[in-house]
Amino acid sequence: MFEESVELEANASIVASLTDLDTYTARVAVPELNAAEEITIAPSQFSCNVTRTTVSIQDDDTLDSMGISTRMACPGVVTETASADGLASHTVGDNPIPADTGNFSHSLRLRNPSDKTWTTRILVEEESVAQFDGIYTVEPEGTVLITLSESGTYSLSMSVLETEAMETEQVLPENFDCNESSTRAEINAAGELTANTVSTLMACDIETNSTNESS
Repeated sequence: MFEESVELEANASIVASLTDLDTYTARVAVPELNAAEEITIAPSQFSCNVTRTTVSIQDDDTLDSMGISTRMACPGVVTETASADGLASHTVGDNPIPADTGNFSHSLRLRNPSDKTWTTRILVEEESVAQFDGIYTVEPEGTVLITLSESGTYSLSMSVLETEAMETEQVLPENFDCNESSTRAEINAAGELTANTVSTLMACDIETNSTNESS
């Protein structure tokens, strides 16, 4: 991604900014001192933080690294692990959904039935504004469950960072009208994603007769 040789004067610095979410390895070497330092920068360090990793040449001619991370006010940003055979869940909107409001929800369920661990990103947007941004490490047979509790038009984007696989599904207000509605996604052993949205009309307290429908 980046490789450069520089000659640093006293009190000088070289700065590289990482803007794409991913896992990075930074290696810094000073041949004259026979010194080297290696640092891993994980996706979690991109989540709602001002993060800086500094490598410094010390007075004893060695290299030292230090990471600084400052949490800011960023609602809806999550970094979590869905453990093997486990469930990691999050609700976007009211939590729990008030039982007396008559409101319905839409769920996004991402499963990893493979025997590999994958790093995934789930982005929920409404009118191009991020409502939720989650980085999940999904272990074998792990599941991520995101519940949308407020009716609206949403874009659900799911991606696997290791393979750059991506799927996007649209959720409309009618998915929240007396429906059992969900988006289901799976990651296979090759890190590929499949996703589809299913909405089933349930019995609703309305004046006209209706039958169960599926779309």
